[in-house]
Amino acid sequence: MSSEANLDERLSPLRATIVEYENAPNECTIHPLDPPDSNRTTEWITAREGSYLHLRDCR
Repeated sequence: MSSEANLDERLSPLRATIVEYENAPNECTIHPLDPPDSNRTTEWITAREGSYLHLRDCR
């Protein structure tokens, strides 16, 4: 089996959840759809609106 196939088997679908605030920057959190309880607090990343760059600006 190729390493690419092994990688695909370990990946889980992701969801982006956007929370809008009135008096603070909006936040987008990317997280697995159904993480195990043991990983629920560690398998996510959050970005606040205005704190990230467009991909074209990084090239």
